[in-house]
Amino acid sequence: MPEAPTRAFSPRTIRIQLTFAVTAVVALVVALSGLILVMRASDSNRADVDRALATRAAQVRSAAAKSGSLPTDGTYAVRLLDATGVRAEAGAKTQFSTPVKDGYSTVTAADGSHWRSWAETLKTGAQMQILMSLTDVEDEHSGNVMTINLLVLLAALVAAAGTWLAGDLILRPLARLVGGSAASSGDRPINPASPETWKGPVGAEDATVLLPRIELPATDTGNGVSGRPATASEPAATERFAAEVGEQLREPLARLGDELDQLLDQPEMPATQRHLILAAIQTEHRRIGAMLDDIETRARGTSA
Repeated sequence: MPEAPTRAFSPRTIRIQLTFAVTAVVALVVALSGLILVMRASDSNRADVDRALATRAAQVRSAAAKSGSLPTDGTYAVRLLDATGVRAEAGAKTQFSTPVKDGYSTVTAADGSHWRSWAETLKTGAQMQILMSLTDVEDEHSGNVMTINLLVLLAALVAAAGTWLAGDLILRPLARLVGGSAASSGDRPINPASPETWKGPVGAEDATVLLPRIELPATDTGNGVSGRPATASEPAATERFAAEVGEQLREPLARLGDELDQLLDQPEMPATQRHLILAAIQTEHRRIGAMLDDIETRARGTSA
């Protein structure tokens, strides 16, 4: 039962898949790195706001103890709360919910904006709350996210272009191998008695090669019977046969020599390129062996 043909991928397909894979990996790495940086920047900004709140709370306590008022410079809001609600308020441009919990927290105002809050219960039982808007922090966060998105896009474009160009250099030996296999006859036996048309293997570029007619010289089998009558032109036929066989073997042998020269001239070549060249050499070796076996089989059949 004939074996199912092995699915082959052209060098262009491999190049496209390699480009997509490298681009996806680079974009993912840049995106994750950017996400970590954005999160750290946001945490740092919020920590700065918390330190500013603590400083403002100390200033408000000191000023309130001296003047009995709630001072503010407009960058923060101050509220004095008790069980009945808001007793005093300064610097607030919107409404905030009550009650509030002591310590740091993030609250949402009536207009939908987000504020960072610090609250503490005083000795009198009233509660003092200092609030600072997070609008600047959120705007900076949005700007950082936009910057990371642009960096991811730029990195993906650079990775795709670089991989596409590098893939051409790395896969060039494989492209030559596929192109050469389309012009050789190693995939199925050649009938030397008649010319026939051969097509390349699955996955190779379409190529049609008209194989020459090879006439094997008849030889005596020992009982006076030969494949065809002996004539004076047998030496010429033998020479023609040898020339045609040599012509078929010259191309794969030259290809083997080129690949070996590359290995010798570039001892430090990348491992991927070396693997492709060795695979090409192995393929040419097998093709030459198959051609010799086929020629030997045909020669025996003709002599019989």
